[in-house]
Amino acid sequence: MTIKKRMKSWSLVVVAGLLGLVAACHDPTITVDSSDPSAAQTVKQSLPEGTSVEVIDRWQVEDFDKDIVQFATVFWEAEDSVSLRKLIRETNLVRDKRVLEIGTGTGLISLCCLQAGARAVVATDINPQAVANARFNWFQLEIPQTTENFDVRLVAADNSGAFAVIASQEQFDVIISNPPWEDGEVQTVADYAFIDTQFELLESILAGLDQHLTVNGEAYLAYGCVTAIREIYRRAERHGLQVEKLDERELDDLEDLFLPGMLLKISRR
Repeated sequence: MTIKKRMKSWSLVVVAGLLGLVAACHDPTITVDSSDPSAAQTVKQSLPEGTSVEVIDRWQVEDFDKDIVQFATVFWEAEDSVSLRKLIRETNLVRDKRVLEIGTGTGLISLCCLQAGARAVVATDINPQAVANARFNWFQLEIPQTTENFDVRLVAADNSGAFAVIASQEQFDVIISNPPWEDGEVQTVADYAFIDTQFELLESILAGLDQHLTVNGEAYLAYGCVTAIREIYRRAERHGLQVEKLDERELDDLEDLFLPGMLLKISRR
């Protein structure tokens, strides 16, 4: 995969009263204004009026013709999900299916699913900037836009389980996540992209799969950490789940942190 990093500094402002999204930079201005009712609605849901956020980078990946925009505090490591995005792009994994992505960040994986023909995608994140970031990329990439096929939901910090904003009866054909991999203490909102304290998020993902996967549903986890992957195997066994490594590399041959990330398929036994 080729990723080109453009070292530009630019800012994004949600304009009070207009509910407009304006990117001010040397590139052509990207604007989503209140003349588009769905745009106004998604902006209003993402950030309070008058809130400004910093856009720290733009990235190019082979999945899209246009760059992916990255907001400050939002995680970006496209190499974690190379194999997952290839699977989405080159197979019918998500076509005509209902998909959940846990921890969407910039929205990259969710948007790949929509582009590959997913019937609907629900994306969640605990970082309000990530929720806004995913919605912004959805508009600027010009992926078919209806509120029915892309639903980005904010997870509360005091109720941060994997399915906290998923109704008890909601089920998905495919559940996807590129979760944090480090056991530690969260100090800032940006830490949620890297730290999973005592692997509580992983535990909640695995514990909720039986309830939220359809009968023949599957989950896919992308990790670039040997310690975290071994934790998946241990915990999946306790939940009666089967883990299939979709990668030719062996864990014993890898450094604890590695790229590209490894894709694991999780299904009921």
